[in-house]
This record gives sequence, structure tokens and C-alpha cells, in this order.
Amino acid sequence: MVKVLVTGGAGFLGGHLVEMLLERGNEVRALVRPAEDRTHLNSLKQVEICSGDICDPLSLRRAVHGVRYVYHTAARTGPWGIEKEYYEVNVQGTINLVKAALGAGVRCIVHTSSITVYGHHLFGKVSEEHPLHAENNFYSRSKVAAELALLRLAGERKAPIVIVRPGWIYGPRDQASFGRLAGLIQTGRGVIFGTGQNILPAIYVRDVAQGMIQAVEAGTQVLGEAYTLVDDRRVTQEEVFQLIASYLGARPIRWHLPYWPTYGAAWAAEKLWGLPGPGRVGPPPLTTYGVTLFGRDQYFALEKARAQLDFVPAYDITRGIEESVRWYLREQKLSQGMREL
Repeated sequence: MVKVLVTGGAGFLGGHLVEMLLERGNEVRALVRPAEDRTHLNSLKQVEICSGDICDPLSLRRAVHGVRYVYHTAARTGPWGIEKEYYEVNVQGTINLVKAALGAGVRCIVHTSSITVYGHHLFGKVSEEHPLHAENNFYSRSKVAAELALLRLAGERKAPIVIVRPGWIYGPRDQASFGRLAGLIQTGRGVIFGTGQNILPAIYVRDVAQGMIQAVEAGTQVLGEAYTLVDDRRVTQEEVFQLIASYLGARPIRWHLPYWPTYGAAWAAEKLWGLPGPGRVGPPPLTTYGVTLFGRDQYFALEKARAQLDFVPAYDITRGIEESVRWYLREQKLSQGMREL
């Protein structure tokens, strides 16, 4: 039985990855911060929970002890926050993990990056050969910086690293993104950015986890490589949003916001939210990251992952959205039941 470590094991992607690794008979250790909710991991029973933090090198030495492979999903996500936090977690935390893994003789580290490293205003079909381009948000900058740090570690210390760059990950237990989007659509507040005919780079969460597992299974020949993980079956923003509305039993979305004025409004909101003042707790109502993610045409090549990892997404958008909405409605029903008690 192979022992593996999943950082961010209590998170959205990490939790699904833990499940799939257990299904394959692996001995799974999940690195979880002390304050994180462990309810789902505790329900799995077979998983070993290791309390720690990628920003704490001592806890990492304990976490990687006796481990053959590391799946790194822990990250400071979202387009809004304090710059120092993004750097400490996404860059320095990743460096800490790789150094600890090298000391423990780990054979492969799969690092979760993002398509945001390519930039946002893209043209044509984008492959892994596209140069890295940090956008004007801390998340994008930190993900680019992390990849550059990993390349240095791979070159200088022969760190056995594979990088995956998922698109917009959606699926069950995604409260932050899909859950919020479904809530807006269900209550009639959903909007489409631009014409809605742009390609949305979506990928179901279990497909991302499968791609990460296949990166390990591909062996030493893929070390040092980076792979985009998306569903390359072309689906548009409008198709995805209207599909969500349909499965929710909600009205079709009618409101379209013109792309560039909306992007400009998001840019202005970010500038305003960056100033001290009352009423600016949390992210602004619009961010340039969100507007470009959903409203800009983004089509990514899958040929490299298909050829070298044998990666083919199992979930098309219809099946993936159906599973996601089913989870959302079930959670909504459970929370309503709890409020009635």
C-alpha cells in the first residue's frame, strides 16, 4: 500500500482527491490546519489527519515522513485579500513543502497551479507553451511566482515536480464559487457578462483529481512538466449558466452586462475597496478576476495532458452541472431543516 500526502485535504479539491486516492487503495495522510473543519475527512475514517500548516516547516517534516508522493492543493485562493498572505502561503509555503519533501525522499510532488498563470485576456487556443503572465491581482501573481520558484528548485535541487493548471473547478462541496453562483441564479440575480458566447474553461473537480493522480502514475518522464487541465469540449458561459438555471428549476437568465464597462466597473471597485473607509469588509461586489474568468473567451489545449498523462475528462458539462446542482439543493434542504429545529 502506497502512502501519500494531500495538503489542503480539508478543502474543496483536496477533499475529493483524498476520496479518490482512498478508492484506489492508497494510504492517505491529509495535512489540515488546526482551525479547519474536518467533518468530511472524519467521515472517511481511513484517512490519517495530520495537523499542520505549509507555512510551518516543522509540521511539514512530520507530514512528509514516510510518504512516497505528495499532492499539493493547499493555497490562498480567491481574487481579493492581503498580498502578504498570498505570498506566504502560495509561494513560501510551497517552497517549504518541496524542501521538506526532498529531505524525506519523496518521489513526486504534484503542484496545483491555475490557468490564471497564462493571463486573462487571451486569444486563440492556448497551450502550455504560452508564456507566464501575472495579472493585476495577488492570486495570479503568487501562482506565477510559485511556478518560477518550483522551476528553480527542479533545476538546482532536482526536485521531482509536476505542475497542473486547472481551469474553473466546479463540483459538489464548492461553497465559495459554484454555491455562490447557484444562489445568485436561483434567486433571479444571475447575470451574463457580455454576449455569453465566450468559451468558459470549466472542469469538474473529480476530473482535476484524476488528472493529478495520472500525473503521478505517468512516472519520471513527466517530471518538470506542466499540464493544463480543462474540459476542451467547447461550452459557452451562457450554456453553463442556463444549464444551472434549468437544473435548479429557476427562470432562464435574461440580463446581460456589457463586458468592457463591467470590467471597468470592477476595476474601479477594486481601487475603491483598496482605500480605508467604512463598509468595505470583504471583497468588492465585482472583481476583474471574476469578470474575466466568466466573461472572456478562454480556450485551452488539452493535447499535452491527453498524450502524456492519458487524461480525458470523464464528466461533460451536463453531467457535472447535474451532480453539482444536486449537491447544492441537498445542502440547501439540510440547512433549512436545521433552521427549523
